[in-house]
Amino acid sequence: MATAGRKRTGLLALGLLLVAAGLVFVLVPAGAGVAEWLIRLWPLFLICAGVVRVMGFAVERKPKSPTGGMLLIIIGVLFFIARFHSNLNALEIYGRYWPVLLAIFAAVELVRFYSHRQSEGPPPRIFTFWRLTVVVLIITSGVLANRVAVTNPSLLSALKLTGLLDGLRDSVVGETYAFTDKPFVADSIRPGARVVVNNSYGNVKVVGGAPRLRATLNKGVRAWSEDDAKKIAQQIQLVVSNTGEGVVISTNRHQVNQQFTTNIQLEVPTAVALEITNSYGTVSTSDTAGPLDVKASYGRAEASGIQGDAVFGLTHSDVEAANIDGDLSITGAKGAKVNNVSGSVKISASNGRVDLRAIGGEVNVNAPFSDISAHGLEGIAELVTEHGSVTVIEATDVNLKSPHSRVRAENVSGDLHISSSHGGLILRRIRGELVVESERAEVDAEDLAGPSSILTSHGQVKVKNFYDALRVQTSYRDVVLVSTEEPMGDIEVENNHGEIKLQMPQSSRFQLDAASKSGLVRSVGFAELGQRGRESLYAILGDEGPAIKLRTSYKNITLQASNNRQTQAGRQD
Repeated sequence: MATAGRKRTGLLALGLLLVAAGLVFVLVPAGAGVAEWLIRLWPLFLICAGVVRVMGFAVERKPKSPTGGMLLIIIGVLFFIARFHSNLNALEIYGRYWPVLLAIFAAVELVRFYSHRQSEGPPPRIFTFWRLTVVVLIITSGVLANRVAVTNPSLLSALKLTGLLDGLRDSVVGETYAFTDKPFVADSIRPGARVVVNNSYGNVKVVGGAPRLRATLNKGVRAWSEDDAKKIAQQIQLVVSNTGEGVVISTNRHQVNQQFTTNIQLEVPTAVALEITNSYGTVSTSDTAGPLDVKASYGRAEASGIQGDAVFGLTHSDVEAANIDGDLSITGAKGAKVNNVSGSVKISASNGRVDLRAIGGEVNVNAPFSDISAHGLEGIAELVTEHGSVTVIEATDVNLKSPHSRVRAENVSGDLHISSSHGGLILRRIRGELVVESERAEVDAEDLAGPSSILTSHGQVKVKNFYDALRVQTSYRDVVLVSTEEPMGDIEVENNHGEIKLQMPQSSRFQLDAASKSGLVRSVGFAELGQRGRESLYAILGDEGPAIKLRTSYKNITLQASNNRQTQAGRQD
């Protein structure tokens, strides 16, 4: 029994360590050093160690008390919160988050109570003097810390630490101070020069149209006091290296072992080639005429007024691009918002939203688990997603692949091809060929000018106002077809365990072949066909009319004539 308990505890410890390691790899940017990872995210391992100790007590009473594990969890949580609130000192963090400590204490005590064994004697009481004392102490100290942090936030600044504990003190208790260096100005940047910017843990902003290159470094330093922050800020420098093709701009971050952010503001001549690499920050570019290449991790990228091709290689980042006079390529994005691009657009994204507006060239979007919205596509478009949705309004030729997704398409002047499943399709005003291949999806279509083929299963199909050949296939749901004009193309419907209803003007000419296995074929309003239902009906009305073939089983087929008033009303709509 003890051996099994030790195995479970060991597996739990291994699992939690793997979870912590996985979170580290997810939260850190590509290319960061292992030491930097551990410095920033080490509280995760402290929390995991505390959980292992608490569960070790619950499973096999090793250690004999969960108190040590509880303290590890509390300390780890406080340090982890400090990672995401660099503007708060220790008093402010404790004063704001003391309810979390209270919740951890209560959870550990519940583990102690419910893991009690009969061999250990009578069960422990939940409410004891020392437990109530701890609760009162946490509440009192938390409220007091919150008030002190508001009235005298610099109270802890009297404490001085040196050596290895200095960085730890600044991480938990320190505040963030901002500093701006004197701008670097270069007059020798020629049109077409290559400007490379490398940065991390900060923002990069580039504005074109300047007569010369001008770079400014803004630093945010977390330290115990402003004097300490100034000393650290003096060590952080902008590094500019001249190359045969242009300049490389970066910082000496790797030489300074402190917590700080670096924001680079850059003014450049319009016609330069830009290459920007950044992590944990925002990259913003505007009003440049050369090619743009951006690599961003765990942040955001923005671009506007780019008179050239733009390429974005992203990791866990969103992008917004507008007014691009060239081709646009985006890979690895979470979400993308693109507006007014004269060239082609190629986007690879996931788990976000892709919004396209006014695209002049070809469009190719592959965005699983995303919602895609496209409005005003002048070129051929291929949109791919899954477990999301697609909305297309005003486009030419469109090819959609969207399993497990909803689709809405309106005002498509060219062909529309859809491959989908498990989601409703709403289609309006399709001028070209319509092809739908779907499974377990309902289709609601209206105003189809070209030949149409709708193949689905276990989904209802409604089509109103179609003017060319129409083919429909489904099962276990009804098919309803309404045409306010006399049909000009052949109509073929194949259903199974579902009704078929076809309504046309009374003056329509057609060659009818309708049959229902174990069902009836009925005619309403066509006097030539009679009113009595039968399993099959073959008839020819008029000369040279289109062929109408209707098939189903176990349900009825109804052929209905609309009167002149209904037809005119339909034309007005």
